[in-house]
Amino acid sequence: MTVERVSAPTPAAFVDAANAAFRNGAVLSVQARCEVEYNGRTSGYLGDGDRLLVAKPDGTFLVHQPTGHKPVNWMPGGGTVEARTSQGDAVLLARRSNPTERVETRLHEVYGVTRFDAEDGATYEESGTEAEMHEYIEANPDALEAGLRVVEHERETKYGFIDFYAVDGDGTPVVIEVKRIQATLNHFDQLKRYVDRYAETNDDVRGMLVAPSASERVTRALRDNGLEFVALAEFGLDATGATEAKLTDF
Repeated sequence: MTVERVSAPTPAAFVDAANAAFRNGAVLSVQARCEVEYNGRTSGYLGDGDRLLVAKPDGTFLVHQPTGHKPVNWMPGGGTVEARTSQGDAVLLARRSNPTERVETRLHEVYGVTRFDAEDGATYEESGTEAEMHEYIEANPDALEAGLRVVEHERETKYGFIDFYAVDGDGTPVVIEVKRIQATLNHFDQLKRYVDRYAETNDDVRGMLVAPSASERVTRALRDNGLEFVALAEFGLDATGATEAKLTDF
């Protein structure tokens, strides 16, 4: 494992160091004042500011602002990252072809650059994460809605077990389905089946899907069918949960 750091390199020295890191499969982190331009499915621009840039050997590229744990812009793996000079500035260019996208980061001042020849063959394993969400909701139903009261956890139905059967402040039954990852249309379908089952005897039953996040497509499907979505963003995941801001969220 090797770590090399260069403080305040010139644009040419930065380009040499960055491209050497990319050729050798190292992780590159850069502290710089920069601006970012995105072109692809949409277009976007992020003005001048101090940021942390991270480029990984698989083509992943991340732009972090000084606060917040999520990157403000990013490119997923599968593409390439290269360094070049342009009009006297160093430039980092991240690209991929499917879909065709590019993120061009112009570095007006590089405060420091670190090359990290990292080795990591471990696989991340999670345990109890969805159970932790269940425990949290059971202890804090008001986090979903004021006045909500849990009647039964993991109630059995002819379609399987629903995560929570609850009543709201008006006494209306609420069927709650909990997902640890970003909500999908399959999760919507599952909740709808449960709600349809209860609607056979009570037309007022409500359905609530709880997850760290959901796409506009999922929230629209829920809304069009009279169902609800509640985000518990504090349980958001990287990678499998895909809750980070995307380049098209400029």
